[in-house]
Order: sequence, then structure tokens, then C-alpha cells
Amino acid sequence: MVATSNSLLEPITDLLTVAEYLEIEIQTGERYQFFNGLIKQMAGSSIEHNRISRNILSALDASLDVMYESFGSDQKIYLPKYNFYVYPDAVVVCDAPIITNKGQAILNPILIVEVLSNSTEEYDNGQKFLQYQSIPTFKEYMLVRQDTAEVTTFFREESDLWRSKEVLGLENSVLLKSVQLSLAMDKIYKKVNIVV
Repeated sequence: MVATSNSLLEPITDLLTVAEYLEIEIQTGERYQFFNGLIKQMAGSSIEHNRISRNILSALDASLDVMYESFGSDQKIYLPKYNFYVYPDAVVVCDAPIITNKGQAILNPILIVEVLSNSTEEYDNGQKFLQYQSIPTFKEYMLVRQDTAEVTTFFREESDLWRSKEVLGLENSVLLKSVQLSLAMDKIYKKVNIVV
């Protein structure tokens, strides 16, 4: 039996090891998040979510300095403190990615991007952000709304001090301090149907 965090499925009898989790991903070809023995299959995304993710990743790839590298939503990261493997919508590392021996998960993100949906907004903006903060290299968090031109960034100024900035409207730009890059909101929301 597969241990899962979805209460609608069969009851959990045994928690999975990391090796069992990684084997399930290989065998099924599906993406699962791993939460200290529990797994949860990644849900499909909306067209708007995919457009925003693509737009951000394209802008990062086109504009980042050579010392940075960006990855899309198929790249998982590992949070050692919690024994979690998760898939953000985009992630940027400085220099080269440091990866786990098994599972090809990044250990050293500096920028993590999440595109918010109704089902994930509360978790992404709350508990998940707190969990991400356990990664020593993590400097900036970018949360992007799907339904309106609104982006919130959180930048780590000190180990326990995060400053937030909200950017509204297609005419503005988002400054990503961790990678010294400004992203135009109209580029982030290119071809996205939003409420103005």
C-alpha cells in the first residue's frame, strides 16, 4: 500500500522511506510531494497557472546573470529539516545546484516562486513559506496571483527578518533582490486572463 496524505484514499498502514517514494515516482512517471513518509500526488494546473509559470521562467532564463540558474515545476527541492520533497513552480540557484544523492532534488535554492491557486494559496502563503525558511540559502519568495495582476515578494534581510512588498497592476515591475532582476508585470501576465 502507498502511504498518502489524502484522507479520501485507503488508510495509511506504513510510512514510506525516501527510497520507496523515489521508486514510486520512477515507476509511475508521476510527480509526488513527500512529507516525512507521506506522499501526495501533484494535481494538474490551470491554463492560467501554466502561462504564468512559463512567462516567469522564460523571463528568468532570458535575463538572469550567468551566475544563476532557473528551473521549472518539474524540479523538486528537498527540505532536510522536515524530510520533505516538494515541487515549486520555479526555483533559482546561485552558481551550481547542490542536489541530493538520490532523487535529484535541489538543496540550495535562493529564489522560490509559487503561483497561487484557490486550493494552495493558504498553504503557500503560510505553512509552506515557514517550511521553506528552514533552507539556509533561501533568500526570496515570490507569490503570484492567477486572477489579478498581484505579486507579493518576501526578502530575507536577516536570518529571522523578512520584508514583504506587494506589486499591483500590469504597468509596474517586480524587483527580485536575490537575483538583481526586475520583471515587468505585463510580461508575467502575458496572455493571462485577469480581472483588471
